[in-house]
Amino acid sequence: MDDHGGKRMAEWLDYLRDQRLTRRQVARAAGRVGFAALAAANARWLSRRGLAPAEAAQTTTIVSWAPAGQRWEFPQKAVLPLFGQKFPNIKVEITAEPIADMLPKTAVAMSAKSDRYDLIHEDYNLVPQFLAQGALEPIDHYLDKDAAFKQDILADVPESVMDLYRDKPAKEGGKLYGLPPDSNCQLQFYRVDVLEKAGVKQPATTWDDALAISKEITGNGKRKVVGTTLKRGLWAGGVFITLLRSYGGDWFDKMGPGGWHVTLDTEEGHKAMAMLQKLMPYMEPNSLNAADDEANTAMLNGTWEFAPVEWGGSTMNDPKFTKFAAEWKVDVVPKGTGAKARFGPHMGGLGLIMPVFSHHKDEAWEFMKFCNYGNKQDPAVAKAWVENTGQPARTSLLREYTTIRPYFSGLMKSLPHAIRYIPIPESNTLYETVGTEVSAVITGGKGPDQGLKDMQSKATAIMTKGGYYKK
Repeated sequence: MDDHGGKRMAEWLDYLRDQRLTRRQVARAAGRVGFAALAAANARWLSRRGLAPAEAAQTTTIVSWAPAGQRWEFPQKAVLPLFGQKFPNIKVEITAEPIADMLPKTAVAMSAKSDRYDLIHEDYNLVPQFLAQGALEPIDHYLDKDAAFKQDILADVPESVMDLYRDKPAKEGGKLYGLPPDSNCQLQFYRVDVLEKAGVKQPATTWDDALAISKEITGNGKRKVVGTTLKRGLWAGGVFITLLRSYGGDWFDKMGPGGWHVTLDTEEGHKAMAMLQKLMPYMEPNSLNAADDEANTAMLNGTWEFAPVEWGGSTMNDPKFTKFAAEWKVDVVPKGTGAKARFGPHMGGLGLIMPVFSHHKDEAWEFMKFCNYGNKQDPAVAKAWVENTGQPARTSLLREYTTIRPYFSGLMKSLPHAIRYIPIPESNTLYETVGTEVSAVITGGKGPDQGLKDMQSKATAIMTKGGYYKK
């Protein structure tokens, strides 16, 4: 008997055992009625599981790995029933875990060339690293097979967002390695009821404004209700770099040949670190260990009332998740002061990417594409995605659904100012390194001068090892 026949026999035997028959009774049944009867039993077994025999033989299961909760796991699960109607022979198993745990785990899985996952709902910050490893499947050839979908999504998603999933910008002929059903950037979240009670008429425009608001709503530090994501490593690094950029600084003198010289221990770097230290007396203590999940929880339950730099999330405007849904408003993250000051929140967003190690690429593509449907493909899918905490990259959907997600208007206002993570393989390592130094400073382990010197030297060592400085 071949492997396929052996597998089917095993399934038939499982059915009979489900009927509480012993191994001897199973053998007797086979001897009395033969395999025709067992085949009929097999059909009944499949029917009980909602499958036809042909379907069971053809069904492919793919695994989608997503961060747990809002924006990623929830909307994927919401569109699954609709996907099942269109693709009954593709089953999707969604594996989810907290984003702070998942991001480093995906880096390990891709380095190990794991074939466990067919899709990963991944932060674009890791895409350059995966591309350097040759770990991602290009998807242009799939898009070319559906010209109508290709034209629609490329027109609806800003090119700057789609470029996050290319090996280089579209204008330079870049190849596409993922699709973004999710767009994001850091936002300024504030409880309008809290600000009004304190006599504050508008959110912060500058970091000096943010500091003044923090003092006012906390009673000069008596109530610690200000928060941001300062978890050691990547998260603290992201907050610091946003402050640095808001004062006119950045990672490097320029990104290109003859450049890549680190510019962290600078006047702008000192301004950014000083402002972060000034804000700390008003920060709710759990900010020091907060990534997305902890921040969302704190905002939903009322522990935080002002988050001047925080990643976007749809649950704050959803009464199913918080009683403050009508009170949470958003605006652009504050800018610094001085001649070089600018708004510079980090661009965010998680796209669906396909590991080159997947054994089910055609099926994985269908689910990737489905999660990126717009109204021209199926408005029911788009609506299910948004209503179940999705945060689309499609401009048409962001505009349409401001009625149920008012913060979408603030997101659209902020996205033009957003600056992407560094598009090099060392990006994640650099943020982790800088964020570790930031944590040492704000917890009192180092002074700000030493912290900036150390992040400067360590970041320079990473770039030197990467071969960015040609002799």
